[in-house]
Amino acid sequence: MQTGHHHEPTEAWREIGVTAEEWTRLEHLLEIVRQEHKRTELSPERREQIRERVMARLERNERRRWRWRVFAVGAGGALLAGVALALVSRATR
Repeated sequence: MQTGHHHEPTEAWREIGVTAEEWTRLEHLLEIVRQEHKRTELSPERREQIRERVMARLERNERRRWRWRVFAVGAGGALLAGVALALVSRATR
């Protein structure tokens, strides 16, 4: 089944001199490449490398989020302390 394949070169390809025979050969080569690409699987070693890289990236992102949370909580606490101190100092005047 060859859906989406053209057995004649498009206008642009014809303008540069591609014949119908050359076009058919090109389509055949592309189909071989597509089939081979579908059959190619990653080796267990390569899958493990990819998994390790993904896990390391997730860990880095989680540490970064944690640092920002700690910073936000600290900044919020300092702001509240400043507001409380300002209110106490006004109340004692």
